[in-house]
Amino acid sequence: MLITFSLFRYLVISEKLEEIKSFRELTCLDLSCCKLGDEHELLEHLTKEALSSVTRLLLKDNCLSDAGLRKMTAPVRVMKRGLENLSVLDLSCNPKITDVGIGYLLSFRKLNCLDISGTGLKDVKAVVQRIQVQLGLVHSKVPLKEFDHSTCKTEGWAEQTILQWEQLVMEAIKPKKNLQCRRAARHFYGKRCRIEEQVTCTLVEVETKATGNLQFYKEKTQNCHAPLLKKEAAVSHELKKNKKRVLAEQETERTSKHMCLTMEDWDLLNSY
Repeated sequence: MLITFSLFRYLVISEKLEEIKSFRELTCLDLSCCKLGDEHELLEHLTKEALSSVTRLLLKDNCLSDAGLRKMTAPVRVMKRGLENLSVLDLSCNPKITDVGIGYLLSFRKLNCLDISGTGLKDVKAVVQRIQVQLGLVHSKVPLKEFDHSTCKTEGWAEQTILQWEQLVMEAIKPKKNLQCRRAARHFYGKRCRIEEQVTCTLVEVETKATGNLQFYKEKTQNCHAPLLKKEAAVSHELKKNKKRVLAEQETERTSKHMCLTMEDWDLLNSY
């Protein structure tokens, strides 16, 4: 049905929760700025077998804490099921996630990219080292493209259905026609009215100066070991050449010694 699913608009989640839960075989799920919290039904649904195909999960700014991470990772930690195929995880801008919560993420053995910027870490240095040692991820000094939300858009044959949902929700929250007429009348008679802003869901950026950029990635080992393998091959070739040279010298010395002894033997025999 869908390959990737972007749910920036949390209003769609509240209106179409049961329909959303019916989607299967998703590979990318973007729930950024949805304010789910630890107890939301959709967060619990993430641990189901239906979403075991998800490899990229974006949970930026969702009011998550250590308790939420414990629930989300329980199937993987205990039964090796659930989000076991996860390779990209964004948990940035969730200030209630601490050092304890990061420990639950160590069960995601297939992680290639992780973003924990803007979380409530106490010992950042220790957490960085733990992630590097136990997950093999390197702390990135620059923002990673894997966490660019523009690359995760709703795709699949049910895409038009999702767009219709969004349009219906947006129509429902628009001001009614009579309200607009009343506002125009107030403006005509010079009366001040309260300015009503259009309802939008903007991505809330949490202060990240305390922790800075905490994005991690897995280095490609092939390129790292290629020079080492070439060096080892060169050393091995040189050792073989040296061994052949030594054996040749020993054979020459043995042969010459044998020939010398034979000549002395002949001289000795001729003296008789």
